Parts: sequence; structure tokens; C-alpha cells
Amino acid sequence: MEYFFGICEWSLPVSGPLAIRLAKEAGFDGMQIGEAGGRQMGYPLNHKSVQEIYRETAQQYDLKLHSLNLGALLSEGTMNYAEGTTKGEWARKSLVKGFEACRTLDIPIVVITADPTEATFDHVVSHLDFACRLAKDSGIEIAIESGGTLEMTERLLGGLDSDVKTCMDILNPFRFGTGNAQEQIAGFGKEKISHLHVKDSKRELFQRGQRGCVLLGEGDGGFAESVEALKAIDYEGWIMTENYYYLPPMNDGDEDFMDLAIRDLMTMRKAFRQD
Repeated sequence: MEYFFGICEWSLPVSGPLAIRLAKEAGFDGMQIGEAGGRQMGYPLNHKSVQEIYRETAQQYDLKLHSLNLGALLSEGTMNYAEGTTKGEWARKSLVKGFEACRTLDIPIVVITADPTEATFDHVVSHLDFACRLAKDSGIEIAIESGGTLEMTERLLGGLDSDVKTCMDILNPFRFGTGNAQEQIAGFGKEKISHLHVKDSKRELFQRGQRGCVLLGEGDGGFAESVEALKAIDYEGWIMTENYYYLPPMNDGDEDFMDLAIRDLMTMRKAFRQD
């Protein structure tokens, strides 16, 4: 099996080129980047000078820009609104700008978080259909992350014409009370998992809106069990830590966020039998 280990940009207290450099210094192979503010900041990742700096920094430090997470779609909730409404059009523009940035920066994957309700399901599928057309035109893969049940995510994926995969987060089902991560891993199977988000937390922090984490394997998120479930389906590929190395309870302000990230990377490598 071949594994690659990355880190989400927002796991660090810094962002952009500095985050890229520090991720490489910590020993990671790649990074999932955010939108640098996205729509509310005027889509900075679509600015030529910004793109040049990102590209040059990634090349200089030999760190792969693995994926772009369109986080504003979730934080602004725009996917839940119909095409033609103001917020629905915000969603469409964010998607267009995201795929354009990926194409220019040679980023192969766009991550879209989708957690529809019954009332918003059709709107979300409509926007995802639009995203699939953009993906086909640009040769970029879509990975859908969801905090919903296995059934809802499968229904979402099944409603699309394209072969879209999932970004499997091993903590989300426990944190959001929507299922069991190991059962979801088995349910999706390796063919439907684009890549992983791994993080851990304490049971008392299993609630929506809570970002506090603990080191992998030191919480109640079933890290070891999820690793075994992934091995059982012969998963290989990218594993991204999404732990927050600058927030409590992991970091009370006196810890070194780089040391914490490196400790998690060592745990990831050991868990997947890479020293």
C-alpha cells in the first residue's frame, strides 16, 4: 500500500505560503488549502500575483497542493439556496472561481462540503450537478465531505450523473451523531473514498460548531479502529490531518503547534506502517 500524508491549511495558525513552508518543514507531503477568504475577500486565489506566489512556494518547498476546500459554501450556506436567488448565485460563482483557481494552480481535487436537509436536498444536488459540469470541463475531481449519515451521503452521490467521490472524515460521524465512522468506511469502500480527513477529540466536545481537538489516538474518536477499517478495505492514498494544533484542549497557548503537528504525523505514519 502507498500512503501520502498531508495537512489541512486551517490546522495551522498561519496560512498561505507560510503554511506551505511550515507543512514541509514538519515533514508533510502535501496540503489541502482553503480559499484565502473566498467571495468575501474578492476571490484572492484567482489573482495572478497570488497564484504565482502559491505556485512558486509549493515548488520551492516541494510540497504538493493536493486539493482546494471551498469552505465558504458551507460557512455561508449558499448551496442550500436555489439557482437564481442571490445566495444561490453566490454558490455558483464560488464554484466557478474555485475550479478556475485549481486549473491554474494544477490542483487536482475540489472539496465541497454538503449537508442537505430534505428541504434543501434538491438545491444542493442542482449545485453539485453544476460543479460536475465544471469538473468535467477542467479535468478536476470532486470530493464531497459530509457530516450526514451514510444513507444521506450515498443518496447525494447517487443523485449525480458523474462519478463523484467522498472526502471521508473519521471524526464527523461521531461528532455530529450521524453514525459510526468505521461502518461508513466499510459502506463507501475504497473506490468511493477520494482521501481522508483524520482528527480526534473528546466525547464532551462532540458537538456541532466545536473545533477543539486532541492528538490522534488520545481522544474518543476511534482513530485506531478507523485505521483498521481502512486497512480492511485496502485503502491507500492521501491522509490529511485536520486537527487544530493551535486550539484548546490540545494547545493552551503554551504548546508548540509545530511539535504537535509533527507528533501527529509520526502517529499517522506508524498507524499506516510507514516509519
